[in-house]
Amino acid sequence: MNTMSNLTFAVLVDGENAQHSQYVSVLQEVEKYGTIAIKWVYADWSEPRLAKWKEITYETASRCQHQFNHGKDAADLALVMDAIELISHNTRINAVCIVSSDGGFYSLAQRIREKGIHVMAVGNDKTPDRFIKACHNFVFVKNLSIQEQPKTHKDLDGLLVESYKRCAETSEPVYLGDFGKMVKTIDSAFDPRSYGSATLKKLIKEKQQLFDIVGEQADRCFIQLKTQPVKLHTLDGKVRKLDKDRGFGFITSSVGDFYFNKSSCDAFYDMKQGEAVKFEITDLPADINYASGSCPSAVKVIPVSRLM
Repeated sequence: MNTMSNLTFAVLVDGENAQHSQYVSVLQEVEKYGTIAIKWVYADWSEPRLAKWKEITYETASRCQHQFNHGKDAADLALVMDAIELISHNTRINAVCIVSSDGGFYSLAQRIREKGIHVMAVGNDKTPDRFIKACHNFVFVKNLSIQEQPKTHKDLDGLLVESYKRCAETSEPVYLGDFGKMVKTIDSAFDPRSYGSATLKKLIKEKQQLFDIVGEQADRCFIQLKTQPVKLHTLDGKVRKLDKDRGFGFITSSVGDFYFNKSSCDAFYDMKQGEAVKFEITDLPADINYASGSCPSAVKVIPVSRLM
């Protein structure tokens, strides 16, 4: 039985039914389940309305399979015939993804499934139930994060972080082997030696600002993206109210009032109402209305007298 980790896909696209603007996101979705070996898009490419497919198929290294529409559904029939040929003779392919909302493909999906091959499809909400139920995995386009073009990575950190996030959608922490496959999926030219590291593991260990090694053995390694530190801002203010019995107080400042408790200030019981203080707050959203009566919290309070 094929598991998700060893699926090798043929992605067959009904270019006259699917949208070119969704294609990159479709490929990214398929890559969550396995490796893509074949990317074929079927249409009558002499049709002017399909011109926008040209750039996206070039960018994704997909093959345009041309079929003149001399008869009804000519491109669909070409897709079906190629699919049958692939599952019958190409031993590398153990999974097929049909990209279409056309219910006429349900018989093909059923045939692929009966062959013992994993069948996936991507389509819209109007896809007939018979097609959806014939698939092992059907994904609605509305659930994809739509992107017009593939991302290009001018910096290494961006490539590594995006690769990690894609892997983490399945499980976290991320196995380094799966991470490496995803990096190559996004950028086939990636090579850690291009960045002065003999192996991917050494490269990740050099990226201590981005990743932690959370499990390392001789044959396995797991990594986790570092949590970004909370950004703090230091402000000036005065103690407006102090309740030492209940252990809290309020600070007034040029941007509004802030609440604090005794755990936020080592000198809490020595403080006086009206005393000048410096206090730290987190990087709050810009739409906070300090005049609305809401009162954010200070995370650390230091009397100015203690700084002298």
